[in-house]
Amino acid sequence: MALAAKYAKYYKRTAVDENVIFYSSHQGAGMLCGPYAMFRELMESRDFDYYTHVWQINDAREKKQLKKELCDWTNVRFVKKNSRGYFKALTGAKYLFINNTLPFYFTKKLEQVYVNTWHGIPLKTLGYDVPDGKYTARNMTRNFLLTDFLISPCRFMTKIYLESYKLGGIYTGKLLENGYPRNDMILSTKRDDIIEKLINRGIPIDETRKIILYAPTWKGASFQRAENDIASYDEFCDYLYNHIDTQKYQILIKPHPMVYKQLSKREKRRGRYIPQSIDTDELLSVTDVLVLDYSSIFFDFLLTDRPIIFYIPDLESYREYRGVYFGLHELPGPYSGEMSDIAGWINRAETLRSQYGSAYEKMRTWSCEFDDGRVTEKVLKAVMDGNPSACRVVQSDNSDRKKMLVAGGSFVPGEHTEKILQWLDGIDYDATDVTLLIDDGGQCTDEIMRVNDHVRVLCRNGLIPRGILSALRAEMISPDKASTSRLLRIFNSAAIKNNYRRILGDSRFDVVANFAGECFEQALTAYHGGQREVISEKNFNGWTAAFENTHGEWKCKKIVL
Repeated sequence: MALAAKYAKYYKRTAVDENVIFYSSHQGAGMLCGPYAMFRELMESRDFDYYTHVWQINDAREKKQLKKELCDWTNVRFVKKNSRGYFKALTGAKYLFINNTLPFYFTKKLEQVYVNTWHGIPLKTLGYDVPDGKYTARNMTRNFLLTDFLISPCRFMTKIYLESYKLGGIYTGKLLENGYPRNDMILSTKRDDIIEKLINRGIPIDETRKIILYAPTWKGASFQRAENDIASYDEFCDYLYNHIDTQKYQILIKPHPMVYKQLSKREKRRGRYIPQSIDTDELLSVTDVLVLDYSSIFFDFLLTDRPIIFYIPDLESYREYRGVYFGLHELPGPYSGEMSDIAGWINRAETLRSQYGSAYEKMRTWSCEFDDGRVTEKVLKAVMDGNPSACRVVQSDNSDRKKMLVAGGSFVPGEHTEKILQWLDGIDYDATDVTLLIDDGGQCTDEIMRVNDHVRVLCRNGLIPRGILSALRAEMISPDKASTSRLLRIFNSAAIKNNYRRILGDSRFDVVANFAGECFEQALTAYHGGQREVISEKNFNGWTAAFENTHGEWKCKKIVL
């Protein structure tokens, strides 16, 4: 509540500044990925000086190092998450360049431009393709719906956005299928620059030896609580050092950012683990052999034409939990769960590229189709110059299906929820695109998992970003009392409208099926700026009654809009 209220204060008081750009990569891990590529491109432009560039950097040591490296640029600033400067930038920056998600309370102002560059082509399944995706994908889908520009590197990733995250049908921003800005850095980074960065951050580099980069991804049931096994990383690294030519190779380990956060200070000081503040694509530009498991960075590395080796000791168990999009036979390099195999392949790495040439070229052709070294330039033309024609823009909705929003209320176990679940099973999905909006208090996971697979699930999770007075007014409004003061509703309308924009972005619906009470209808009317056809349990606007009570059980009839 405190953070939402603090954000609301700045949201109300801070005017949007046309000349401020806010950047955040991996929630403040460093100057990294797509946002960093945009920053680098702007630095080379004469327009760079016109803007104030605000970076979210949470680590104090990294912030100090960046200030030293960028001391000549007085218009570059650094803020820590949840600080005064952070809230001012988040609510006052004209442009927001993000590669992951923004906090639950974030609500994009109409004047702001939100660009999500995302951070990889997936090998692992994502969104609704994950077994518990109906529940776990809801915040990511919400973030995507808020964006004005969503960056896709290829046709495969576009399909992930539209189908695996169910954006197709209601996404109103511009989906730029243009390549990843971050991949430009693989092609343009100067070797001396990245070597200097590594040395400045405590990583000893022998410039006479080739670099083997081991880059395992995160594992576990929760991204925020990624499981790590540092002992196994060290064991693998030590084994390789004992079985490869150490006069020729040196080994660096780049754990996933969520895993790096869990390293102890002693482990970080050893110089073996690459800090999360080092950009992966800059690092790939100097990597000679890439060893990894399911990490998506191998798609980026295809641009280098250098060998890739897959070390997958837990393939079967991972398949059972999460699933992968590609068969092992499609990988552009050898795979094994045995350390001895990996060492052997490294010792003959020069032969691997030709040995796996066909798979390598096939995967590079579709995944790097648009990576010409000028991706960032074209994206910035679309975003900042108002010239989308510089990029390939994909239509997110090519269907004529009616769009329905179903308000499900609390969705806790019981007859009310059972009726909604059955009602959703009766809808004609060939003619209807359905979004279910529920109140998620963390108690309805099982019910969410039972929702019809065609349905997009969004949650009013988190608190409404509003100030204390607005919150008090809201408490005085009861959804059960038709006599609630109209004046109080008017006072609270701005908070209501902002909250629905926070969840649904600029999505629009033809029909609302309301199972959540009177206040929901009024709130949605405020959000839309006009009345929509509203269906409720009491009134189905001329439809045949949706439910029949047969022998004490509710049965849903076929629903056709």
